[in-house]
Amino acid sequence: MTSPSMILHVGAPKCGSSALQTALTRQPDVRSPTGLWLRYVSLRRVQDGYRPIYGSLVRRQGRSSAYGYASWPNFGRHTDGAPLLAALRQVLEEGQVGGWVPVVSCEGWINHPQVFAAALADWGYPVVDLLGFLRPPVEWVNAAWWQWGIWSFPTVDVWLDRQTLPYRFADDLEQWSQIPNVRLQVRRSRPDAVQTFSDLYAIDLGPRPSVNMSSPACLIGFLRRNRQFRPTPHDAQAEFIFQRWCPPVSGNRLWALSAEHVRRLRPTSRRCQDVLARILPQEARADLAADPNWYGEQGYHDAIRSGVSFLRAPEDLPRLYAALAAGIAAASGRPARDLPAPLKEADPVEQWDPVLADLLDRLTKADIDARQGGLVDSVIGIGHNLMRGGHSAKNSQ
Repeated sequence: MTSPSMILHVGAPKCGSSALQTALTRQPDVRSPTGLWLRYVSLRRVQDGYRPIYGSLVRRQGRSSAYGYASWPNFGRHTDGAPLLAALRQVLEEGQVGGWVPVVSCEGWINHPQVFAAALADWGYPVVDLLGFLRPPVEWVNAAWWQWGIWSFPTVDVWLDRQTLPYRFADDLEQWSQIPNVRLQVRRSRPDAVQTFSDLYAIDLGPRPSVNMSSPACLIGFLRRNRQFRPTPHDAQAEFIFQRWCPPVSGNRLWALSAEHVRRLRPTSRRCQDVLARILPQEARADLAADPNWYGEQGYHDAIRSGVSFLRAPEDLPRLYAALAAGIAAASGRPARDLPAPLKEADPVEQWDPVLADLLDRLTKADIDARQGGLVDSVIGIGHNLMRGGHSAKNSQ
C-alpha cells in the first residue's frame, strides 16, 4: 500500500482519541523502519486565523493544557471553517515538499464528511488515510452519558429523547468512503488505540498514556455536587488532572443503561453493523468482530443486573481522599503536608465535600506548577501506574 499524503484522525469521540492525541503530542515526529516520517501537527491561533506548529512547539502546547494534548478545533456554529481548511491545505503542501506525512487530529471531524469532500476536491483528491476508532453503540452511549449527558440532563431517557448525540458514525463513514482517494482505516478503540495506530504505520509511540478513562463513581458524584469543578459538559479538566496524578479508585465501571435502553438501541446497532459490513475492507471488519459486543448483548448483562452506578456512597470517599492526597504528592514531587483531616466513612457526603474540594483545589494548583515546570513531560499516566499492584483499573471504559 502506498503511503498517504495525509492521515486524518477523525474520532469518534469517546473512542481513544485523548490517548492517541496525548501520545502523538508527546512524540510528534516519528519514523518507521522503512523511512516513513509522520509529523503530528497542531495549530496556534493568530490574528488572521491559524498557524500550523510542529515538533517541540506541539509538546509545549500539550504541556500548557490541563488536558495534556494538542489537537485541531472542530467545525461548528462558532468556528469559521475557512481558516482551518486553509491551514490544513498548508500542512498538506508542506508535507509533500518536505517528504513527511502530516497527522492531524480532531475527534469531531467524523461528523463532517461533506466539509472535507469539498475541500479535498479543491486540493485535487490527495491520498488520505481516514483513521477512525469505534465502540459498539450500547457501550458508546453509556460512555457518552457519563462524559456529556449527565451534566445537562436529568435522566438517560430525556437525553436519548432529545437525540443530543445520536450514534450515526457508520453513516458518516459511508459518506467518507465515497470521497475519491480516501482510504478508511477503521478499527475498534479497545483495548488500545495507540497501539493500533502504531501497528498500522509500523512505528513506536513509546509508553502508553492513560487518559480520559472513566472516572470513579465517587468522583463523578462529587463533581455533580460541586459544579465549580465541572460547570459544563465540556469542562472535564478536573477529571484529566485527577487521572494524570492520582492512583485509581477501585470499583465497578460506570453504568447508566437499563435493559430497555439496550433494546431501544438495537435498531441503531443493526444498522451500524450493516453499513460497516458494506463499506469496510475485510481487515477492518475482522478487527471490529473481535469485540463480541458488536454482535451480542451478553457482555452488558452483569452491568444491567447490577443497576445504575450509585454516586453518593460515603464508604467510597475515604478512597477518593487517599487518591487525591497521593496525587498532590505526585504532582508536587514531595509528601503532601497540612492537608485537612479525612472524615469517617459513615459521615455524609455533604460533610466530605468541603474536604475533598480543598484537596482538588490543591491538586489543580500542583498540576499547573508541574506543567509549567516541565515535570509532566516525564510523567506518563502516573496515576494509573502508581499502586497498580494494589488497584485494578475497573473503571476503564
